Amino acid sequence: MSVLERFLYISNSFTFNYPLKEADIVFLGIPFSSTSISEKSMFGPTIVRECMKLIEGFSDDKNGIDIFSNFKFCDLGNIEVVPGNYFLTRKRIKETLKEIKSINKEAFLIIIGGEHLISLPVIEFLKPDIVIQFDAHADMRKDYLGEKYSHATWAYHASKISKIIRYGVRSYSKEEKILMEKNKKEKKVEKTAYITIDMDVFSPEYVDVALPVFDKPEKALSPNTFFDLIEDIFKKYKIVGMDITEINGDKILSKTGFLACEIIKKAVASLNFFSPSF
Repeated sequence: MSVLERFLYISNSFTFNYPLKEADIVFLGIPFSSTSISEKSMFGPTIVRECMKLIEGFSDDKNGIDIFSNFKFCDLGNIEVVPGNYFLTRKRIKETLKEIKSINKEAFLIIIGGEHLISLPVIEFLKPDIVIQFDAHADMRKDYLGEKYSHATWAYHASKISKIIRYGVRSYSKEEKILMEKNKKEKKVEKTAYITIDMDVFSPEYVDVALPVFDKPEKALSPNTFFDLIEDIFKKYKIVGMDITEINGDKILSKTGFLACEIIKKAVASLNFFSPSF
């Protein structure tokens, strides 16, 4: 039985691949978009894969590192989500992550959504000390439109597992503000961290997203500011994985998709320089 035959819920569509057991970097798509107004975010994994084929892996800003030469990538395709059913999808996400880790415990996870709710089961599985949230919205509601689990509530549930450090958040309710302040004061061991990125964290001039935020524009991130932050984060913490969510659109090639690819490129290059595992 081959490695891919052991996975129940994935299909493969990438052009370059190493076996999972040998991989440094594991790509996984989760095209779930059932609780968000960003229904087109289900195309995020496809958009990122297609854009990745067209970017240069080489960058002079990291002493000439080429991520595709320095790292072995394995794209496992997409989890076969259950449209409209978060709970069955969550079960599939956790089962797939468990299988990945049983074969390659040290591989760095790069997960592409999908809406932001896909981050929650990943965090529940990995249990990092810290979640570093790049987002325009707090997503700290206890429930949203009567739903306990949605794109607007995932961070509330995640905050019960990990301390959350936020960048770019500029849209929230009064209740969310109180909950964010409470979570900020919690003292937890700060060793491992998981990075989750909602593409609306960037100023609307850089991305196309379903729910852009024009309030408090000074808090919106530019790509250069983001890249500086990412490097500092990789210096400070052991990063156990990352996801990119809410890539809204159905154009295969888009500025949002290409920016997502540059994020991946900078993160992987930072692994090479700052992570003890690499």
